[in-house]
Amino acid sequence: MKKVIYSVTKYGRNETKVSGIGYVTDEDLVIAAISKSGKPYVRIFEDCIKRCYKVQGKNDEFKGNITEIIEVELETKNNNYDTREIEVEYGIWFKYAD
Repeated sequence: MKKVIYSVTKYGRNETKVSGIGYVTDEDLVIAAISKSGKPYVRIFEDCIKRCYKVQGKNDEFKGNITEIIEVELETKNNNYDTREIEVEYGIWFKYAD
């Protein structure tokens, strides 16, 4: 695993941006994250290396977009649950740390 400086932007109605120090494996970006309830966890962006491209004019900088499909259960009016798939798009930038 190689150490990187990263920035991840979640696109949508409420655009959020997270940056820090993470790690890159042969295929994935691995970062430390904190949930809404304040609990730490490890976040993995799978196949990030395949989907990111080298920034023109820069040696160690990469960026790209990743779309993730999440299944969400929603409660209907008559107390049943309906499962929906939601697409979430992320913009990822990272630079190898020396």
